[in-house]
Amino acid sequence: MKQTTIKSAALLVASATGLLVSVAIAQTPSQDRDVIPPRSINLTAEQSYIIKEIVLTEMRAEQAPPNTEIKIGDKVADDIKLQAFPKLAAEKVPQVRTYKFFVTQNKIVVVSPQDNVVADIIK
Repeated sequence: MKQTTIKSAALLVASATGLLVSVAIAQTPSQDRDVIPPRSINLTAEQSYIIKEIVLTEMRAEQAPPNTEIKIGDKVADDIKLQAFPKLAAEKVPQVRTYKFFVTQNKIVVVSPQDNVVADIIK
């Protein structure tokens, strides 16, 4: 009887240890994932919608040639023409006053003019 209790206790401890190790492994962040850079401008869904309506519908901004995948934090190529946001967009969404943009594949790419880095992408 005593031997059965010891075996049961040993099995329980081994199971608990295995469970703890598997949980610790599952919570360890993977090192091979790309780190997503933070946005340097935070727009709400409503602000993004307003900008998209003004730039794509009313302004009918010129589309830049389709590029491969553009991501936040990428440096914009020198050959892409950046535009200032229209006055109406800057009035309704003051955060974009100091930013530039270009349009590609019906996405508005918001660019920080100080370093030509993609700050946000409005889809």
